Amino acid sequence: MLTASASKIVSDINEMFGRYGPTFVDLAIGKRSNMDALLEFYGAPLRFVGATFNMLMKDDAAIMGPEGMGGEINRLRQTNFAASTLDRCEVTVLNDQAALVDAVWLRRDAKGALISRFAVIYLVTLATDGWASPPQ
Repeated sequence: MLTASASKIVSDINEMFGRYGPTFVDLAIGKRSNMDALLEFYGAPLRFVGATFNMLMKDDAAIMGPEGMGGEINRLRQTNFAASTLDRCEVTVLNDQAALVDAVWLRRDAKGALISRFAVIYLVTLATDGWASPPQ
């Protein structure tokens, strides 16, 4: 059973992911163009490791740039991408300032068909202005 403090952390992180998903989608479908909106959710240095990639974004410009999240958003703009939703979001509180988030994202096209399903494990930390991945 979670303590009151841990329950609040889980709630705050779920709220952050509730804002992140729509921000990412709005950028990818062209509803928003201010790539710096990503910096509310990511801090440098940022490392993404996947089955076929290992990306290190050393500063904010790299996060928003063509080899970082900005590039991923631009690639999605070239497809029929329309939505991204969380299929799973499990938060494991490490302490009062850090948690691991095991998430599965579903990307869908404009007709609602599944484009991709992928898992991400985030290290999320508490910064002075709220929760972000990784430490800011």
